[in-house]
Amino acid sequence: MTEEPESWSIETLRAILQERDVRYAQRFIDMERALTAALVASEKAIIKAEVATEKRFESVNEFRTTLSDQATNFVTRAEFAATTERDRERLTELTDRLNKSEGRGSGLQAGWVYLLGAVAALGTLVSMYLLIKP
Repeated sequence: MTEEPESWSIETLRAILQERDVRYAQRFIDMERALTAALVASEKAIIKAEVATEKRFESVNEFRTTLSDQATNFVTRAEFAATTERDRERLTELTDRLNKSEGRGSGLQAGWVYLLGAVAALGTLVSMYLLIKP
C-alpha cells in the first residue's frame, strides 16, 4: 500500500495492523502445522531406523550363533592332527601285515617249488640208478 501519508488515519493503521496480525497468525498456524508434520515424519523415521537396527542386530546375532555352532561342531587342528596320526599308524600297521602275508605266501609257494624240484631230482636219480643197474 503506497498511499500518501496525508490519507493515513488511525483506522487505516488499525486495519494495517489487524491485517498484519492475521498474516502473522496464519504464519504461526502454518509454521505449527509444518513443525507438527516434521515431528511426525521424524518419529516415523526414528521408528523405521530402530526397526532396521533391531533387524540388523538380529541378523548379527544369528551370524554369531552360527559361528559359535561351527566352533563347537568343527574339529580342532589338534584333534585333526591326532586323528590323522592315528590313521597313519593304522595304515602302516596294515601295510606291514599285508607285506608279511604276501611274504609268507611267496615263501610257501617257493617251498612247494623246491619240494617239487627235489622230488623231480630224486625221481631222476632213481630212474638213472635203475637204468644203470642191470
